[in-house]
Amino acid sequence: MQIVFSDIDGTFQEMGQPVPEINKTAINYLKAQGDHFVFVTGRGYDLVEALMIEEGISCDVIFGNGAGLKLEGQAPVLANCLPLATLEAVTAILEKENVFYFLHTDQGVICKDPADYQEQLTALTNKLVTDLGERGAMIAEYKQAYFVHDCIHAPDLLAYIQERPTINVLKIELMEASDEKIEQLRLLLQTEPVSAFQSFVQTLEVVDPLATKGAAITNFMQAFPHAKSFGIGDGENDLAMFEVVDVSVAVANASESIRNVCDRMIPSAADGGVGQFIMDELIREDVVYEID
Repeated sequence: MQIVFSDIDGTFQEMGQPVPEINKTAINYLKAQGDHFVFVTGRGYDLVEALMIEEGISCDVIFGNGAGLKLEGQAPVLANCLPLATLEAVTAILEKENVFYFLHTDQGVICKDPADYQEQLTALTNKLVTDLGERGAMIAEYKQAYFVHDCIHAPDLLAYIQERPTINVLKIELMEASDEKIEQLRLLLQTEPVSAFQSFVQTLEVVDPLATKGAAITNFMQAFPHAKSFGIGDGENDLAMFEVVDVSVAVANASESIRNVCDRMIPSAADGGVGQFIMDELIREDVVYEID
């Protein structure tokens, strides 16, 4: 048996762009020959579910960078979310540093009103455009619209969580224009019981130390001890995945840290690299997928 673990943003789908058709086709063929496809993503399950419904995809999902698991036909299960005490300590650091951050929870993504952070978000847009050109402008536009229209807005994020004890916080994410400040925040967060890493350009994610893609994949693979595992990714948060799979695969648009350690390189997310790799190298010639 073969099991393919794939990141979503920047790997399976380019930010703000349609999912390449070959990627969806490849999942169907992989499952038709008795293998598994698993999304392994930093997204919360609500965002993954929306993507899967829109694109007609059905598969297992490891979400929140390993904080949760959703098997086909079963309810999502959460583990290793951020405790309230840790949330209090981390948000205190971020508030003092006046950075724009947001909380990924099992009940949606929560942020402050983006209008209160226009200086930071404008600097972020300028940085993305300078470094990435047209792609950076597209990412900035997509993120701005997401923060305004798709997130829950609250003036005090910590108080919002404290007043709603049933909410589970999977991770904290921040976006910052200054590379120097991102590194400074990494150092400040080293005093807390968390893992902090970059999952995308100009971002920093903060999770429980046990909520990593590597730990989640290791647990998943216990049910398939003889399977061959493939991990496909593009960002720093995929390094933990690369450490535990049999074959690590990077898309062409991956960060340098990922390209330097991968076993294989494939075409970019925009070009359907995930689907091309699966169809060209993992699907048997005799496999037929019948469309319903």
